[in-house]
Order: sequence, then C-alpha cells, then structure tokens
Amino acid sequence: MTIQEICGSFDIVGRYISCSELTTGNINCTYHVKYVRDGEGKDYIVQRINKNVFKEPEKVMENIVCVTDYVRQNIIKKGLSTKRFVLRAFLSKKDGKPYVIDEQGDYWRCYRYIKNSTTFDQTDDLKVIERVGVAFGRFQDCLDGFDACKLFIPIKDFHNTPKRYLDFYNAVTENVCGRVKEVKCEIERINEYKDEACKLQSYLDQGKLPLRVTHNDTKSNNVSFDMETLEPMAVLDLDTVMPGALAYDFGDAIRFIANTELEDCPDFEKVSLDINKYEAFAKGFLAEVKHSITETEIETLNIGVFTMTVELAMRFLTDYLRGDVYFKTKYPGHNLDRARNQLVLANDVMAKMERLEKIIRKYV
Repeated sequence: MTIQEICGSFDIVGRYISCSELTTGNINCTYHVKYVRDGEGKDYIVQRINKNVFKEPEKVMENIVCVTDYVRQNIIKKGLSTKRFVLRAFLSKKDGKPYVIDEQGDYWRCYRYIKNSTTFDQTDDLKVIERVGVAFGRFQDCLDGFDACKLFIPIKDFHNTPKRYLDFYNAVTENVCGRVKEVKCEIERINEYKDEACKLQSYLDQGKLPLRVTHNDTKSNNVSFDMETLEPMAVLDLDTVMPGALAYDFGDAIRFIANTELEDCPDFEKVSLDINKYEAFAKGFLAEVKHSITETEIETLNIGVFTMTVELAMRFLTDYLRGDVYFKTKYPGHNLDRARNQLVLANDVMAKMERLEKIIRKYV
C-alpha cells in the first residue's frame, strides 16, 4: 500500500496532496502527510509501527487510545484545546480500530499533526525546561484517577530495577566478551548502589506508592511547543505508557535534561547535575501535580532521579559486557563511556541530594 492508500484507510476527510518522510526518531517509520479540506490545509502524522520493538502493536494502540481519551476529558475541563494539547489517533474506516494493517502485515497509525508546533532535542533555556516540566506534570495530572492496571505492558520489567540487576549479574558471570576485568570499578560501583536504587520497586511491591500511568520517555523532544509563544502543548510518543511510579518519569526527565553533558560524553570530569535545570523542571512539574500526589511520592522523586540514572548506567554496562548487541554504538567502547557518564551523574545526584530535597519542598 502507498502512503496515500494508507491514509485513505483512515477516517480522515479531504483530498490527499503529498507526504514527506521524517528522519527524527529511531524506532518507527514516520511521514508528514498533507491534505486539503474546504480550501484549508490539514496535516497528519502517519507511522509504521516497528514490530521488532513492539511485538503486539494492537495492544500498544489500545493503550494510547485509552490514555488519550482520558486525558482529553480533563483537557476539556481545563479549558484547553483538544486539537493542540492531546494526541488524536484516527480510526480505520473498515473496522474502527486505531490502526490499519497492510498486505505485508505491518501496522500503521495516523495522528493529527499539531500545527505551528516545534520540539527541542536539547535546550539550556530554563524557561523551556520549566515548560517541559509543566507538560509532563499536566499529563500526569490529567491521568490522576486512571486505573493504570488496565494498561498493557509493552516492555516487561522495563523499570524493575532488581530484575535489571539480575540481568547485569548474569552478564558479569557469563563474561562472553572477556571484558569484565577492565570494568571492575564500574561493577563495584553499581553493586554499591543496589540498595538505594531498588527502593522504588520495593515501595511499589509493598503498596507504599500508587501505581500511575508512566510515560517512560520524558525527554524534552517528546513535548510539542507552540512555535510562536513556546507554550507547552501535547505530550508525544506514547508507545511506552504503562503502569509505574511517578518518580520514574520525574527521574528520567531530570537524568536527561539536567545533565551538564550529553549522556555519552566521555569527558567525565565535566559531568554533573545542573541545579538550575533541575529546579526549572521541578518547578513546572510540581505546579501541575502537587495537589494530586501523595507524601510518599514527594519523598521518592529524587530517589527516582538516582534510580533512573543508575539503571541506565547498568543497562549500558550490561550491553557492553555482552558485546554491544542492544544499543546502537558509534565506536568501540561507546557503551562503556555511556555507563561511566551515568555513574558520575548518579554520584553527583547523591552528593546534592539535600539541596534537591529543599527544592522539592520549596515548590510543594
């Protein structure tokens, strides 16, 4: 099927004009499609879902529709535009499902394109960072009360830190590439962090933390901004929404946004947690969720920062020990540089924990 035929299978109205492939994103194949209706241009995003990553695309789409429908109800209550502040997945004309299957068995989906919008891959602008926090906080607030247990889990044990540790220990024991001897210090450091890093999962297992809908990829480029006003709008890329702890999303956002360097920077002496960026995100995020989160969630937000950083370091090092088979690498030792980078960041998070707690209390 051509892109035009794919589009024609969805319940969108108008005349097809053109499409162009977008090169951003590493997982799904994405196209920007242009239509015209009643003399007005209408734009859409059409994607082929990567079945190698998401083994059950229909359930991924069920998650997305379920979540966005719930968010839409609360966006309306906030007096905001549902065309700009929440994704809309179009349905198949044939069976009313939020996807179309082509002759090769590939799954396609179609979203409304948010006009006059932009995203930020990286930014040092504290106002933009604060607004990224607003967007992810508002996303959480709009899902308050949603039963996260209803969601399909697209990646099992994604943030189950104890199981990540088991996987890591297996990689160390197997030592398939003979690399353990060169990373003994890193292995020791990850082992030292185990008790603290596993606290979040322990709290979830004990029922001390509510199970929330978590986004699980809270990077700045997953928030759409109005191109002129830089107002934060819809949260994007909902493939990995699933049950989890609020601290997962807060922690992963800080890990990415507030690192003074890129996460694979090999100049480790420059790596630290930028307090100003941390505060900007926390201010925006907490302004949206502070009235709906529990005291235990507040107390564990910074544990989330530490946990997400250690967990990613462990995943990078696990992949390095297994021969770089999971993460894409650009040079030998790339995963090792990534792991060391995140371990330095985790150490700095712990060193600054008292200051981080004061910032949380300031905005709660």
